[in-house]
Amino acid sequence: MVATQPRPELTRKFDEASGGGKPKYGQLALSVDDDEARARRLAHERFRFAMPGWKVQSELPNPVNFEAATASVREDDVAEAISCGPDPDRHAQAIREWTDAGFDRVAIVQVADPERFFEMWEQELGPRLDAAGTERRAA
Repeated sequence: MVATQPRPELTRKFDEASGGGKPKYGQLALSVDDDEARARRLAHERFRFAMPGWKVQSELPNPVNFEAATASVREDDVAEAISCGPDPDRHAQAIREWTDAGFDRVAIVQVADPERFFEMWEQELGPRLDAAGTERRAA
């Protein structure tokens, strides 16, 4: 199963229907950057199309329609849905929302600064997840 929202009812229903033990993937966007304002701006610029939800996304035929559908999406709206900035605790909490919901694999889409994300993953974010008992693996 692959999902874009950390909803525990999805994982429960999937486990019931599949007999359990099957992988459950969640896709999470993070906007890691040392400048929180830049992280928020880039998240809005690059990921606001996700805000209207799958029903809207699956029906839009081309980029101009995505632009129109997201014209009213504010930066604050995106920052509520996507963890933005330099705080590894905030990003770790965003990942734990998925594992707490029953997802055993979380694919992370890095929105802002990929180099800073990997540095944070190695030095701060990964160790926090380890300390919290969240298994992590690079794929």
